[in-house]
Amino acid sequence: MMWNLLVVEDETIVRLGLRYMLNWDELGIAWKAEASNGLEALQVLAEEDIHIVMTDIRMPGMDGLELARRIKEQYGKVQIIFFSSFEDFPYVKEAVRIGVVDYLHKPTMAQEEIAAALHKAAATLKELHQEQRSGDYTDKDREELLLRLLTAEAQPADLPEKWRELGLEQRYSRGWQLAVLRMARSAAAEPAGPARFMSFRYYLEEYTSREWGGQLLNVEDRELVWILPLDALHADGRAMRSYLEQLDQGLDKMLGIRLAYTYSGVHLTAGELPGAYRAAAAKEPETGGRHSGVIRLATAYIDEHLLEDLTLAGTAEHIHISVSHLSRLFLKETGQHFNEYVTAKKMLLARRLLRESNDKVYEVAEKLGYANPHYFSKLFKDDTGMTPLEFRNQ
Repeated sequence: MMWNLLVVEDETIVRLGLRYMLNWDELGIAWKAEASNGLEALQVLAEEDIHIVMTDIRMPGMDGLELARRIKEQYGKVQIIFFSSFEDFPYVKEAVRIGVVDYLHKPTMAQEEIAAALHKAAATLKELHQEQRSGDYTDKDREELLLRLLTAEAQPADLPEKWRELGLEQRYSRGWQLAVLRMARSAAAEPAGPARFMSFRYYLEEYTSREWGGQLLNVEDRELVWILPLDALHADGRAMRSYLEQLDQGLDKMLGIRLAYTYSGVHLTAGELPGAYRAAAAKEPETGGRHSGVIRLATAYIDEHLLEDLTLAGTAEHIHISVSHLSRLFLKETGQHFNEYVTAKKMLLARRLLRESNDKVYEVAEKLGYANPHYFSKLFKDDTGMTPLEFRNQ
């Protein structure tokens, strides 16, 4: 689907430069109309089917901020991108409050930056379009279908149609992976009654949806099945183990519950769900807390100082162990060298920052301790199979 664009800018030369700066067809954007001020823009919006508005802030008559407020009131689904001069940066806070997609610095904005903002707007429009088509269905409807599919002996006849109608085809279009989550049995733990399972369930529902998304299903109050889209994982699904280890640490700290888990490989279609679930549920579960005290101390120190200059020597000194012994234990118990583990942790945090903040790529790199954004982008692509911009815009 092509999305119609309206550009609002009082300087003709800027409109011309922007029009010929990008290949709009490749972006899936149709340059539909232009306007030189806010009042003209509102007239265009009343007459044309506009999906995205790129607007300057400072214009004669109605400025960009007032235009954005009017658009949000009258055309709530229209996506807005601001571009303006350096001295207008105090308006960023107001722009965020209004709910604009991005704020570009006019004198320095590059093709890649403009394209990234447009990709973000298009992605939001695509989600809204999908929600509109599946708006008659609730999260409960999706949960019931997934549970019915997981526990069915044979594929339900209405599965393909329902899968599309409920918006699940789009959500899991790049593939998915599932994990079966149970409370680990322990002689020291209190009996796992209904109240204990409820606490276990509520913690995981909050944590998984808030941090990584996906769908958490309750199977007869005995186990939880977490279905996670591939775009929340590494390109080959390698992040799942790291996520589960973090869940285990949080459960232990908050509720004194250890996690027992198994997980599937990466799958692509709805029809694979029952087999993936049965295969994962039949595996011998892995249990949290398998690391030695030394490695638990080391990984806790890494988590607390992830944004600092972490070194093997500094970590060894902090937990009072020799560098060589820590290096050997780390590789033996985690399967990774110290630096590989730290990098993997930083890449997980990078995903979160790229999803949840408006920080530019170089700003995310700096926060994570990478002075060279190109090196950071290389590490990120090695880890995920995508560049930071591709990940943010997917």
